[in-house]
Amino acid sequence: MAHAPGNYGPRRPAQRPERANSTANFPEFNQKIEQIQQSVSQVYSQIHKVKQAHEDTLNTTGDIKLHQSMAKRDDQITQTQNMIADIKSQMRELKALKDQHMASRSIAGSQKSLLQSRYLKAGKDVKDMMLKYSAVSKNYSSQYREKLKTQYRIANPDADEDEVDRAAYDDDGGQVFAMAVSSSKAKGATKVLNSVKQRHDDVKKIEKTIEELAAMMMELAELVDEQQVQLDNIEDAVEASHTHVEEGHKAVKQAIVYRKKSRKCKWIALLLFIVILIVIGVALYFKFKK
Repeated sequence: MAHAPGNYGPRRPAQRPERANSTANFPEFNQKIEQIQQSVSQVYSQIHKVKQAHEDTLNTTGDIKLHQSMAKRDDQITQTQNMIADIKSQMRELKALKDQHMASRSIAGSQKSLLQSRYLKAGKDVKDMMLKYSAVSKNYSSQYREKLKTQYRIANPDADEDEVDRAAYDDDGGQVFAMAVSSSKAKGATKVLNSVKQRHDDVKKIEKTIEELAAMMMELAELVDEQQVQLDNIEDAVEASHTHVEEGHKAVKQAIVYRKKSRKCKWIALLLFIVILIVIGVALYFKFKK
């Protein structure tokens, strides 16, 4: 007799389905996550270079050397800004991949929740990096302002604090310096003025980069916050699904209990019926025997 094929030999174990808490089925998404992580790490290294360039600029004296130091620092800042802009583009690409998976009906809700979580984690890492860079920029902007105040006091020793603040913070600080130097008898005031003008314009340039960084942070924050709402909705749906499943399990268990009780009652009723029949039979037997 012919045997059906496949009946011989040990059976192959059934393949386990992909775990619900794994993103192994999304290689492109995972690759993009790793790319963003590497880019963020590179920006942190670049921020260190920017800090060193700021220090060199703060401590440099002489118009020519100061100009060279500013140029080197600006180059480092430009590189950093470009790297952050690239990361923002990578985040948008990551969002597109994530949205594609989120729209698929073949992906479990728990996996979608995990995709959202990893996306939000990447967004948080990028935001933290940008906050770090922003803090560094603001710190050195403040130090440059203090440097301006010091130079202004050298050029105009009789200036009060309000005048010093206007020279350091107002957009027309250059004019304030010019008026102070023209009336100042301090030796080398003109040389100080030239240096101050450079630093005053330099601070405005740095603050512009801070504004640009803040704008990018706002865009990223809106993007991540939008996804957080979606994640909350998915988690609520998954939780509700789990709740329904648990309630279903409870209902099934209760039904089994009721069914067992029902069967027990049936057996008891049958037993009582048999006992009654036996009693009636015995009674009839003795009645007719007499």
